[in-house]
Amino acid sequence: MALIIADDKSFDKILGEAEYTVVDFYGDNCGGCVYMEPYFREAANDMPFIQFVKVNALENPVLKERFHIQAIPDVRYFRNGQEVYGELGGMNREELNKRIAKLLYE
Repeated sequence: MALIIADDKSFDKILGEAEYTVVDFYGDNCGGCVYMEPYFREAANDMPFIQFVKVNALENPVLKERFHIQAIPDVRYFRNGQEVYGELGGMNREELNKRIAKLLYE
C-alpha cells in the first residue's frame, strides 16, 4: 500500500479503510519530521498490509485539535479505526518497526 496523504476532510474515510493504520502528523520545516520521512516511506513500501498516512498538522487545524497535537512529529497508531497509542518525536526505521510490532502483536 502506498503512502497516503490525508487532510481534515479525508482523514476519517481513509482511517476506516484498513485494519492497521500508522499516521504521521508532521510539518514541512520540522527537523525530526524530515529525519523520519525516508523511514516512514520505506515502511509504507515494505508493509503493504498496513496503511501509512501523513497529515500536515500545520495545515489541518481540525485534526491537530482533535488529536491534541502539541509538537511534531507525532505518530499515532490505529487498529480498526481506534487509536491504540501515540509516540512523539522522530525515529529511525528500527524504532518505527518496534512500534509497529507493538501495534500488530500487543
